Amino acid sequence: MEDKITKLNTIGKAISVIETIRMANRPLRIKEIAEALDLNKSSLHHHIKTLTEFGYLQQDSDSRKYDIGLNLVRVGQSYLQRLDVRERGHIYLEQLSNELNQTVHMLVLDHDEAVYIDKVDVNHQPGALQCSSFIGKRTDLYSTASGKVLLSNLEQGSLNAILENIKLKPITPYTLTDVTEFEEDLIRCKERGYAMDLQEHSMGLQCIAVPIVNSHSQCVAAVSVSCPIATISTEELETTVLEKLKDTGMKISSVMGYIATY
Repeated sequence: MEDKITKLNTIGKAISVIETIRMANRPLRIKEIAEALDLNKSSLHHHIKTLTEFGYLQQDSDSRKYDIGLNLVRVGQSYLQRLDVRERGHIYLEQLSNELNQTVHMLVLDHDEAVYIDKVDVNHQPGALQCSSFIGKRTDLYSTASGKVLLSNLEQGSLNAILENIKLKPITPYTLTDVTEFEEDLIRCKERGYAMDLQEHSMGLQCIAVPIVNSHSQCVAAVSVSCPIATISTEELETTVLEKLKDTGMKISSVMGYIATY
């Protein structure tokens, strides 16, 4: 029993050391850590040495200060990678849909198609134009705003491999079917940070999408807003709607571990 209590006390002290450095948000000397925890340096030395040996702390050879180690960073990254983007993002999709009174989707890349993994619909008036999408539905990458976002954020090699398998068939009169024009559109999407489809996938509907980015700055999904052209102009889509959409994309990206802005 005493051994178990000793081990728990040891673990507790080790965690306290890590938390002290984390809360300080800067490297600390042993003396500073000891003072913060109200412990003597000799009792901390063993814990700090063990944490350093396992890579959970690292010591600067010049200043002799201790900071968070790479292995601890890897543990955090491993957790962030396992976060379910749909589970974490759904509440933000609901908020966006309520704010705009428009349908909001989340899609992910699956080989050379996109898959709807979440949808928040609105209560349309009778006879109003509605999206035929549903969770689990697969759709083209080249004719949808979300698909363009997913493609434009790929590395060039992966993008080329997918483009070789995609045939740009006309789905509506507005679908881009010229390879050069489509590739130029993807470049624009990447540069401005969002993509649009203006009746390219469904007549009467226009969509705008932004990426959801994880802790490794990788695009893991796209979130989009679909609006009937009869109720929202393209100009409004690229101003009011886009502003709220980008805010939503950043909120979801933040819970996925992304710490920058786009």
